[in-house]
Amino acid sequence: MGGYPILNYLAILAGFLVVSLILYYFSDAFMLSYMLVALLVITRLSSKKYNDFLKLTFSTADYYKIRLAENLISALPFLLFLCAVGDFQLGLAILISSALLVFIQFRVKWQIVIPTPFSKYPFEFIVGFRVSFIVFALAYFLTYISIRYTNFGIGIFALLIVPIVCTMFYFKVEDVFYVWIFSSNAKRFLIDKVKIAFFCLFLLCLPIVITLSISYPTKIPIILICQIIGLGLICASVLAKYSSFPNEIGKREGLLVLFSIIWPILLFFTIPYLFKRSIRSLEGILG
Repeated sequence: MGGYPILNYLAILAGFLVVSLILYYFSDAFMLSYMLVALLVITRLSSKKYNDFLKLTFSTADYYKIRLAENLISALPFLLFLCAVGDFQLGLAILISSALLVFIQFRVKWQIVIPTPFSKYPFEFIVGFRVSFIVFALAYFLTYISIRYTNFGIGIFALLIVPIVCTMFYFKVEDVFYVWIFSSNAKRFLIDKVKIAFFCLFLLCLPIVITLSISYPTKIPIILICQIIGLGLICASVLAKYSSFPNEIGKREGLLVLFSIIWPILLFFTIPYLFKRSIRSLEGILG
């Protein structure tokens, strides 16, 4: 998704721990569901095209060493979690399965186009949604868990994870031509981009907001505050993208967005600062 590695690592780690804990404490079929998730991750390395490349590049002995190491590394997070909760039998089953999958290859051909709720214009959301649609499905699932087990905190986490993931959609900069063709000035261009981002984010968050508001009517102010924070984060992300345009997002701007995710109060400084920098960067292109 073009995001900073540290953001990806933190998001993956947080998502893995949350899903693991939810399956462990709330799923009646924990063993089956966790086994399927682990095998799904491991089998991603068993595609025929990838394995044919390894066989052409390395000797047979090195090929099996590499595949075994890859599968064991992929299974390691699941094994560590299962050891932490004391489920050693399931951990042993995943360990044996990951070793056996070294000798199995899959020929999977995806021909499914994932539909999006967006128009053809916000390409950032179209591409980002199709890359990370599993995250949004997880957020909606967490909302269901929040309602079923009367845990408002899980619902708020689901509501916040959506805009945090969406901020990564704007970390990849498009070609300058696709900005130059706009007939508006820099200020109008930025306002239109932010309005489109607001609309798309609101569409993704709307099911969560409605569900939480109906289930926790006394918590509606907190829900609205979290939604406003999400809108602020996506606004900062849009502005950060064009603050150094046509170059990639600078480290300073990227860190500002990151710190704003951790401390949303910084958005009162981040948004005006990035807006001014974006105006200066775009004036020579849209002037």
